[in-house]
Amino acid sequence: MIKLVAQICPLIVTAILLNISISHAAPNKNYAIQFNQLGFGVNGTKTAVVPETDADNFSVIERQTGKTVFQGKLSEAKTWEASGDKVMLAHFDEVTQQGEYFIKVDSIPQSLPFTISDERYNKPLASAIKAYFYNRSGAVIQKEFAGQYARPAAHPDTIVYVHESAASKARPVGTVISSPKGWYDAGDYNKYIVNSNITVYTLLAVVSEQSNAIINLNLNIPESGNALPDIIDEVMWNIDWMLTMQDPNDGGLYHKLTTKRFTGDTEMPHKMDQPRYLVAKSTAASLGFAATMAKASQILALYDQHLSINPANGHSYSQQLLMAAKQAWQWSLKNPAIHYQQPSDIHTGTYATAGDDLKDEWLWAAAELFAATGDSEYLSKVEIPKKPRNPEWDKVETLALITLASHSDTPNTIAKEAKKQLTALTERWIEVGQNSAYGLAISPNDFVWGSNSNMLNKAVTLLRVNQIINNKDKPNSLYEEHAIAIVDYIFGRNPMGISYVTGIGQQTPMHIHHRASMADGIKAPIPGFLAGGPQPGQQDAKDCKKQGGIYPSKQAAKSYLDHDCSYASNEIAINWNAPLVYMLAALVNQEN
Repeated sequence: MIKLVAQICPLIVTAILLNISISHAAPNKNYAIQFNQLGFGVNGTKTAVVPETDADNFSVIERQTGKTVFQGKLSEAKTWEASGDKVMLAHFDEVTQQGEYFIKVDSIPQSLPFTISDERYNKPLASAIKAYFYNRSGAVIQKEFAGQYARPAAHPDTIVYVHESAASKARPVGTVISSPKGWYDAGDYNKYIVNSNITVYTLLAVVSEQSNAIINLNLNIPESGNALPDIIDEVMWNIDWMLTMQDPNDGGLYHKLTTKRFTGDTEMPHKMDQPRYLVAKSTAASLGFAATMAKASQILALYDQHLSINPANGHSYSQQLLMAAKQAWQWSLKNPAIHYQQPSDIHTGTYATAGDDLKDEWLWAAAELFAATGDSEYLSKVEIPKKPRNPEWDKVETLALITLASHSDTPNTIAKEAKKQLTALTERWIEVGQNSAYGLAISPNDFVWGSNSNMLNKAVTLLRVNQIINNKDKPNSLYEEHAIAIVDYIFGRNPMGISYVTGIGQQTPMHIHHRASMADGIKAPIPGFLAGGPQPGQQDAKDCKKQGGIYPSKQAAKSYLDHDCSYASNEIAINWNAPLVYMLAALVNQEN
């Protein structure tokens, strides 16, 4: 994958209402009080971060009248290790009247204005989902649906060559296959199965677990108005492509569809005509595909009457997905540890799992196939990990544990152990949040490549586990509070004082590393994309410096650059947007 720094200017309240985007290079010292730039829910938690000051109190001021509506005591100042900042917290949950406000602390400039409303996440949710539409491969992005971001169709992928690394007796080198549709993976124009797996899986979880927020949501895409929810139409654009990446002769999954090198740094996708290849099969791709298609078969079964039937065997669309999942599982049994290795002539993203024992992929596929079929044979591959990790594309065991812990037919011993490990994992996160200067369940170790997604996956996991361990009767449980606090972080309660989602908030990324946004000649980037976020590796620092992009700090939480050179902190990716969609849908449901 390939992965934003502009100047700060004063802002007025209309920026909140109109989602005007203004980005910056360094933390905004003129507006040092940080909070969720989308405002706060009427009955929700309300927290702002204030730099250390001699003041003990803060005031919430009604913008229109200048009236003080609340006064509270600031917390004790603490240093956040991730940023080096010493800060205080201002809690004002008691303010529940809808309206526009700002925060005032003596000796500090008053905050940006903010709103209190229960409709703040509806448009951001639609925007975060529609970002996938803009990243479609093989589709005309019409002006009717995309406005100024319209573009011609690109990468039809009806002529794709089997690379030497993927060749077989049935499909020798140079065999031409058709593999249309799908989403561009990230800032580049290639398509990768491993990353599509967790992306589609997470979006399907939105459909099944947060359906009230999205089933009737009109995204204004070409399929809008048909018999399917728009989010299903969008996800199927990628599922249809994923099915073409399975070798029908043996069931294995090709790892990626790509050009030999990254192309089009400053070119729109429709101007790219380099040959594209299917590259190498891998066990990780195949097992993740098995898990995802098993999950999809259950959810899309609800829509079979509107989907295609296989004329050869009469199978419904959901049955076809389950068959594909089983075939990928069988291939994996015969090829249990084939790690992707980059061929010498291929120089695009790897999504490699070298050094990984693949136990998490095996567990994930087994759990989802068991849930889809009820067949206990899959449980023979279940090995509950003692230290599950936050979900990422290459760390998927926690997704499996959630399925095993929540499925009604899971044997009690397995379900009990899965709940135990999930509880231990999330309680560790909550402990971090309770001790955090920022009030966030985020540690310095979370600032990895794609840190914003890493944090949102924590939030998603906190909400999902909260349901499993029967905390759902506590509307203000610690699980929910810390999940919501992470969303606050994404939208402005962070040391950079930025909302990390393009077009959503008062100060947002303007120079994401995303080829179409870099090359289209439009000042504002395509809206709805989550920027990767701060990470101290700063692998692009040397090249960015040559282009005038300089990181503001080496501190983990400030290692962010709003410059299109910054693939290490400012790229976008389909898997990063997926937990954003989940959390926005969950919050829409909560506020409704």
